[in-house]
Amino acid sequence: MMLDKIRRNKLFPLYFVLVGATLASCTTRLPSAAPTPQPTSPYIPLLDSPIRGLSVDEISDLETGAGAGFARAAELNGYPGPRHILDLQAQLDLSEDQLAEVQTLYDEMNGEARQLGSEILKMESDIELAFRNQSIDEDSLATQVAALAEKYGELRVLHLRTHLVAVDLLTPHQLVLYNQLRGYAEVHPGDQGHEHP
Repeated sequence: MMLDKIRRNKLFPLYFVLVGATLASCTTRLPSAAPTPQPTSPYIPLLDSPIRGLSVDEISDLETGAGAGFARAAELNGYPGPRHILDLQAQLDLSEDQLAEVQTLYDEMNGEARQLGSEILKMESDIELAFRNQSIDEDSLATQVAALAEKYGELRVLHLRTHLVAVDLLTPHQLVLYNQLRGYAEVHPGDQGHEHP
């Protein structure tokens, strides 16, 4: 009945326009298919590195003798690093003798670490260039990687050994304070069942 009234009315064509617009607004529109981005490698920034395969930060750590995480096993179990002790010397209230000993320990370690880092960088560069020049084979690869692994091992021993020495340069109170200042709370040497020498 309502439709009959609408048909007789001059507004009949407008009725269909309104109904059509309403229906069109109610339909669910499917999103247009966006092109799928091509996955990219997280290694792309390394293409511009002086030694592809190492980041600029990793190269810098090896050049400067920085810890680069090699001594985390010591640091996180209550054996402090000399660089961090020097950074916290005021808060730790180091004596002059302690400061001199820690500084000497750090300087000796850092000198050796720079030398090892230089050797590692040369070896890393040789491997990377061999791949870049397509001049590598399985035998030379195995030999080069074994030598490189040994050199990295020497560097890690150096950093860990330095933490092992540094722990004896602080008093028990300073060790507790060091770990608190570094955010390790109640970590002490021997917490994992090892006796402090």
